[in-house]
Amino acid sequence: MTTANELLAADRAFLWNLERRNPGLHIAGLARIEGSIGHRELLRQVGRLGRLPRFGLRVETAPFGAPRWRAARFDPEQHVHVAGDGDRVAALGDALTKPLDPSRPLWEVHLLPKHHDYGDALLVKTHLAAVDGLGTSALFDVLFDTRVRNSRDDPSEPLIAVGPLLGARRPENCSGRRLAERIEDWTGAGQDLVGGAMHLASEDVRTALLTLNETMPDAALPPPPLPFNRPGKGRRRLIRHEFSYADIRTIRSRLGGALSDVVLAMVGGALERYLTGRGVPVKGRNLRIALATDVPGRGGKRRSLLPIEVPLGLNAAHRFRSVHQLARLLRAAHVPDVLARLSRVPQRGGRLTAAAAAMTSRIRPSFHLAVANATGPQIPTFLAGRTVIGYTPSWPVGFGQGLSCAFFAYNQLLHVGLTVDEGACPDGDALPDLLAESLSELREAAGSSPRRPVRDSPLAPRPHADQTLET
Repeated sequence: MTTANELLAADRAFLWNLERRNPGLHIAGLARIEGSIGHRELLRQVGRLGRLPRFGLRVETAPFGAPRWRAARFDPEQHVHVAGDGDRVAALGDALTKPLDPSRPLWEVHLLPKHHDYGDALLVKTHLAAVDGLGTSALFDVLFDTRVRNSRDDPSEPLIAVGPLLGARRPENCSGRRLAERIEDWTGAGQDLVGGAMHLASEDVRTALLTLNETMPDAALPPPPLPFNRPGKGRRRLIRHEFSYADIRTIRSRLGGALSDVVLAMVGGALERYLTGRGVPVKGRNLRIALATDVPGRGGKRRSLLPIEVPLGLNAAHRFRSVHQLARLLRAAHVPDVLARLSRVPQRGGRLTAAAAAMTSRIRPSFHLAVANATGPQIPTFLAGRTVIGYTPSWPVGFGQGLSCAFFAYNQLLHVGLTVDEGACPDGDALPDLLAESLSELREAAGSSPRRPVRDSPLAPRPHADQTLET
């Protein structure tokens, strides 16, 4: 469990330092609820997040050295924001685009009244440095209920869960503690260099790097940019879509792969159509994707990125088989684990390392886009007695990537969140239909007939046009 005054883990420290160069490395989830919820009720519900340790910690960054977790007062009033009347698309874009306040714990909740035809929506934002993966599992366990219950009738829950100021120190001890921390940082820098050299010399690292070199010989080189790999305006937009989760499971079982294989093959097919429609040759080209994945560690799971090349210009069956074989080979060689371990080396490089990486990424992105997927509960959940109709995830964009794709399986649907930078990918509205075509192609390859996307509202059927609604 993370505690105050503890150093950020290597991958989290690197992400936090990158935030200084490119603000906005936060992930989000848009929960659409049935009906409306008042501000007082929302504060009561959000007060539950005080049970998560990092929701009561902020990050302190020194000029040199590693960032540390510091105790902060858990006060939902400072983190809950209510959008005013106006354009609902603009309200969501504003909430999604604005960076988190670095002086506070790294989370926000935005209430969007009357966001959809059946009620309000809730945008939950957290920083990549504070959560694992999509960060949805712990949030679902704490924020939402798996049975209908009105928190107003539960006297065991306080109106606002305000935690104490953890790890408080006497003023006279503060300077001595900070000096000790600086010495620890500089000592740790040398230890990291030695540890990094030992990692590089180990057998498993050599095996992983050789496997990566054989399967993806150009992995260390920036790929040729695609139309959405360009500087953007920094203004984000979230485009949602839903598919039947049963269809995804059928494809996975019949073709013999994992959920991530289906997702990657579907994204590859959609972007192949996207590029072809814009006159970009696809034959013989690969789409390089950074797949967000978790690898086991002593303190639980830690984050890593698995580089995957999806071949273009192939039929759906061959594309899926290629993705599955490559992902299985890289995982068998422990490539995600090795990449996560090597990320510890620049932990104490601080802002200089982050700035160098950020400048390199601005010149040429190291991959075309990031893809993340997670699985949530397959039964309805409730927010203060109100049904959560859908939960659309959002993954960051930036550093030359104007598009990201996030998938979340919830209540028998696969919810798709396409986050685009309005400047780098202004025509992202075409992508939901292209994803549907790609999934239909995969269904045919798995021996099933094509199927139209399903509705996600339990209240009433909606026309097909609303299925690609930009929210």
